[in-house]
Parts: sequence; C-alpha cells; structure tokens
Amino acid sequence: MMTAQTWIDETRDLLLTDYVEEQATLAGALDASSTSVSFALPSAIVPGVVAGATIEIGTELMYVFSVSGAGLATVKRGYKGSEAAAHSDGDLVTVNPKFPAYQILDALNHELRDLSSPQHGLFQIKNVEVTFNAAQDGYDLTGVTDDILSIYQVTYSDPGSEASEPAITEYALRRDRNTSSFASGYGLILHSDAWPGQTVRVLYKCGFSTFTDGTTALSTTGLHPEAYDLPALGAALRMMSSRPIRREFLDEQGSSRSAEEVVSGAVSASMRDLRALRLDRINAETTRLYSQYPATWTRSGGRTQTSIYRGV
Repeated sequence: MMTAQTWIDETRDLLLTDYVEEQATLAGALDASSTSVSFALPSAIVPGVVAGATIEIGTELMYVFSVSGAGLATVKRGYKGSEAAAHSDGDLVTVNPKFPAYQILDALNHELRDLSSPQHGLFQIKNVEVTFNAAQDGYDLTGVTDDILSIYQVTYSDPGSEASEPAITEYALRRDRNTSSFASGYGLILHSDAWPGQTVRVLYKCGFSTFTDGTTALSTTGLHPEAYDLPALGAALRMMSSRPIRREFLDEQGSSRSAEEVVSGAVSASMRDLRALRLDRINAETTRLYSQYPATWTRSGGRTQTSIYRGV
C-alpha cells in the first residue's frame, strides 16, 4: 500500500538528488513519551548522533541532549512542532535531516489544498443520497463533512424497469445552514420533482483530504492515481523557497565542479523548470477531470442535458 511516506520520499529525492543522509536503525520499540532512544548500531558507527544533533524517526523530529557510549541517546520528543509518536523496533533513524519529514508532510498537505483551489481547478467527486419526499423542498446532506466546492449532478431512481436515473435539473445548494434543521450545515433545495420514496443521488465536487501522518494511505486523499506525481512536485517547490537545495549545501563538500559547469542562475533555473513541469501536469490533470466530468453530459436516449444550478 502506498502511503504518505511515498510522497515524502519522492519530495526528498527532488531536493537531495544523490546526497545520502546518515542513517541508523532503532533498537527496541519506543512509545510516545520515552526520552531514551537506543540504536541497533553503536554510537561510534553513527558519528552524527551527538549532543546537539537532531534525529528523525517517521515524521517525528527529536533533539539529542546526550549520548552514552552504549549507543543510548537522551532526547527531547516532538521537536520543532513535530508530533511525538510510538515507533517500532528496527525503524529507520535519520541523523540531522536536511528536510525534516514533518515539514514535508505539512508541505504536502498545503499542496493538496492548493490543487483544489479555483486557480488550479482539481477536485474529487463524492456522493450522498437522500429520500425524496413530495411534501418538502429542502434536504439535509446527512453525513457530509467535506467543504463542498459545487454540486455536479443530481439524479433520482425511477420506479420502472428502465432504470434510467433521470436528472433533477433545477436545484440550489445552501451553505452554513442552521444545524437544528440541517445537521450537516448544507441544505439542498430541489426545484424539480422526483418520484416519492425514491433515492435522490447527489454527486458533488470537493477538495482533497490531507494526511495525519506518514502511514496514511494515498488513496484516502481522493487524488486520482494518474496525478500522484503532483504533490511531491509542489511540496519540493515549497521547501526550496525557504532553504537551499542539495547543490547549495554549505556544510557538506561534494565533488568539485568548475564555474563553467555551474552557471549563474542555475539554481533559479532548476526551480523555474520544476514549476513549469508542475503547471503542465496540473493543466493535464484538469483537462482529464473535465473530460470525465463535463459540464454538459448526455442522458440515456442520446439527449444532451445541461444542469441549471441556482447558486446562492
């Protein structure tokens, strides 16, 4: 199963290229409150684990207060706003991470929210069902907790054998309703009739869901798998805007490169190219979505139907 950690790793690959960070493994499970961390390798083999260093397990960052000769570190948990969590024996430990995972996770969540903004226009489709009652016009969208961007389509089940699921073409979505009448805060007002007692199915557009931690499955975001490359591109750009990328590191010396090999503006050019790739991919995925969910769609029988949305 692909998880948020997949996108965290992809983002780091974009930022670090071939740079390898020092790593170790955890010796023994760790609960969310313990301040003693043991390493499977002795501290002599992990030279970066010293007082004043930071270590990362999962999406939690820890500050090292002291280290004993037996490979045992005393740490501050949940450092710099990361969240303390339980960890398992053998989990990977990254020493002095250049781009902490919890910050990348935040950048990924910001990117998921940004992708469904009006500027970019991506969305996921969800549905909710209500039972039609000829004596009422307004319906609570029971159980909906999403921030609805817009209603895409409203249809109802017909009682006959044709099962054509006719459209309700005139409706309005009311937001921020009194929850004593509309528990979800949303009220769907139907201006066209359906069959009494039959199911009304509402398809709506909403933004993408965000992650709680690195183990959250990618599928829970609602992003189409063909767009799975997008969040890492955007997160890398967000991280690059506030700190140097691999080629600008001053605390590590890689293989020498001549001035002719690294021309002026090369770093800015890499960001520009990454930004252009991201925008191209967003445009491609927006086109794909609107071909799957066009504003004008065809009903059974070949008639073209355009829904009339009476917005608020």
